Amino acid sequence: MKTLRNLIFAVLLLTGLCGCEKTFTEINLDNLEGSWQKEYAKGVQDAGLVIWTFSDNNNPDSKDWLTLDIYVSDVFAGDSEAKYIYRPHQNGYPGVGSSTPELYLYESDHDFMAEDGKVAFTPAARYYVKECTKDKLVLQRIEVNVDGANLLEGDVAFRRVKP
Repeated sequence: MKTLRNLIFAVLLLTGLCGCEKTFTEINLDNLEGSWQKEYAKGVQDAGLVIWTFSDNNNPDSKDWLTLDIYVSDVFAGDSEAKYIYRPHQNGYPGVGSSTPELYLYESDHDFMAEDGKVAFTPAARYYVKECTKDKLVLQRIEVNVDGANLLEGDVAFRRVKP
């Protein structure tokens, strides 16, 4: 009876382990550089174009600060552009627990030497990077510290713009 019980537990354990699906997806922020066009949800009529372009700061000695150019073309409001500097940030260790990379976006004229340390290190916006492959980018905004109108999207998905 004890052997039968142990056999049943072993089969159940094996079944449970086989049924587990790998839920961790590798997020490679090296894929971030380039231009990305906003994808609208299926059935949503888009009347414009949103493109985010991530690029290095053209300083070969430092890749710590990178630039983000946002271009929005709207049928009714016209064209708008904004420039930010950004820095990717990795929470925890990749593949362990809930490690989700973040993007910190700062206004291009941000004062990192401000006497108030809180102001110096507070980004204009923070995003979780939920997916970053060579063709798809998914961001989830977790914080925005900008007063007034801005071009920073909420949760947004992009597809790479082919050159």
